[in-house]
Amino acid sequence: MIAAVSGLEATATPAAAASAKAVINTVPGMAAVLDPDNLYSETRADQILPAVKADLERIYVPNLRGNNVTVIDPTTLKVVDRFKVGRAPQHIVPSWDMRTLWVANNAERGNDGSLTPVDPRTGKPGTAIPVDDPYNVYFTPDGQSTIVVAEA
Repeated sequence: MIAAVSGLEATATPAAAASAKAVINTVPGMAAVLDPDNLYSETRADQILPAVKADLERIYVPNLRGNNVTVIDPTTLKVVDRFKVGRAPQHIVPSWDMRTLWVANNAERGNDGSLTPVDPRTGKPGTAIPVDDPYNVYFTPDGQSTIVVAEA
């Protein structure tokens, strides 16, 4: 998360200074930080975005050697699905707007890596996009850019 802390208000007494709160200025597209003592204050379960409230509650586990993803229902702790993805899936990353999960299939020691989109509303994969050695995937807060970091 990229954030900058800007000025505590000047106050006359140490007690007043202790109660003053820093203002967190975020980058364009990033959600507001309402509690300057906790950058993650707006990421609690009760702070879920309206856009994702109807999504399935699932745990997605990449299986490096099996070239698949196991899907678990966290309420029952049961496997509810398993689907094939590209070679050597490493990580599963939400897109900047939380509307797509991306499986990073880095194809260890190969050049046939890919990113597999998963729809969190249905839990089903889409068509993979060829990407050379995607190990980590990051998005700018405004969704204008994607950064794919190669493992090698």
